[in-house]
Amino acid sequence: METISTLVDSAINRHVSRGKEAKEIKEDIATNLEFRLLFTIDFSKTFKEARKEFLKNYFNDLLVLSLGNISLAAKKAQLHRRHIHRIITELDIDTESHRRELVKPAEYMKENIHQILEGTLSGFDESKIKRIYSNLDDISQIIAEHIGHHSYEDAVEVFEKEYLEKALKNNEYNVQRTAAAIDVGKRTLYRKMSKLNIAVA
Repeated sequence: METISTLVDSAINRHVSRGKEAKEIKEDIATNLEFRLLFTIDFSKTFKEARKEFLKNYFNDLLVLSLGNISLAAKKAQLHRRHIHRIITELDIDTESHRRELVKPAEYMKENIHQILEGTLSGFDESKIKRIYSNLDDISQIIAEHIGHHSYEDAVEVFEKEYLEKALKNNEYNVQRTAAAIDVGKRTLYRKMSKLNIAVA
């Protein structure tokens, strides 16, 4: 599987010349795609609530990209079929609706990528990105056709690291205050910080 950065380079190099500005644009797009493509985190919720919502979004996306096929979804998530069935039941996800709708995976990914690209490019001078904007559909298509999917374990790690780092920052890196704010035990927070290599600044 190609990396996000490689895909972005390949897609954008067709439409913009190499250089400092192009490099900056590609780096910003790659970073946004890496995090936002299938990861939505509500930092206003407690750890448990945000994790549940995050996983529901992850598995809904996974099922769309697998055309509602549980075995294929389990393979993409690198989980046993029984495990994914249990998680889907716990999250109250309607698998039948995914089978009925049968959204084409490539089109689904392309639409998501297109939205993220537009959001990322809004921060740049319009004159510098005119050629990218005019070819956004083509760039989105190229990336959508080659992008892979994060395993369940990788997805959970992304969520926990991003959520906890943000929570710690919001609470001035006070572990006790952070634990209370996100409704987890202090020991649990320390354990997760150690596992994820999160240091208190």
